[in-house]
Amino acid sequence: MDQEKKDRRVRRTRQLLQDALLSLLKEKRYEDISVQDIIQRADVARSTFYVHYVDKDDLLMGGQGIFAGGFDQHSGERHFVETKNISVFSVQLWFQHIKMQSPILKIMEKDSAMELAMKTLHGIIKHDVEDKVQRHLKIENGAVPSSLIVDYLAGSLMILLTWWLKQGMPHPPERMDEIFQQLVMPGVSSFLEDRII
Repeated sequence: MDQEKKDRRVRRTRQLLQDALLSLLKEKRYEDISVQDIIQRADVARSTFYVHYVDKDDLLMGGQGIFAGGFDQHSGERHFVETKNISVFSVQLWFQHIKMQSPILKIMEKDSAMELAMKTLHGIIKHDVEDKVQRHLKIENGAVPSSLIVDYLAGSLMILLTWWLKQGMPHPPERMDEIFQQLVMPGVSSFLEDRII
């Protein structure tokens, strides 16, 4: 089979399954939705579902799932950006990605699926922050472990993202990045390379 045709079929099947789950989330709670419900709504075979996803959590949050799928691209993007000859740990891209996911989040907001989404997002952010911080960390002097710096940055970002969502995203991603720089980075900058604030 031609690879492009196969890729198109894979994308189409995943889209059918994702649309089915989102449609069901508008009607009932996440915990009340079964794989059987999803495959019936999508009109695909059970075996087809399991070719693409492990379970409904994977469909919602997995690397190829509804919510977390777009974040894989994001984790490779630069977070340390040059501004006025100083490198800054930017979080603007995270806010942009969450804003793009807002239609999905609105469907999930009053459901246990939202808790799963936030837990997944925290894990993705923590992994990404850890990677970025390790590249810019001064040699550890033992005063503050790098794992604590990572937890602090990831946790602070999650607090800001959660607040922003609950408030209805009142500020653009650029402003949220500025707020992060003002609130969070002064406490971390002394542990990062001199050109990073």
